[in-house]
Amino acid sequence: MEEPAVMRWDKVMHKSARTDDGQPIGYIAADDEESIIVLASRFREYNIPKLHVKAFDGSQIYLDFASNELEQYRIA
Repeated sequence: MEEPAVMRWDKVMHKSARTDDGQPIGYIAADDEESIIVLASRFREYNIPKLHVKAFDGSQIYLDFASNELEQYRIA
């Protein structure tokens, strides 16, 4: 698995995202210097700071927080 410090962020576009407790969130739609945008549905999206990405296995990223903490990053 790739560690975030050396991650090539262009490789995670359109890949899946999961919380630390294994719950699927959605897919990565965009990124900027400090965060990724994860689309969960047409009506729900999250702006998650990149510092919360703990690993990438080539097909999905893993975040360092549980699904019950996800709402604090919701933007739509």
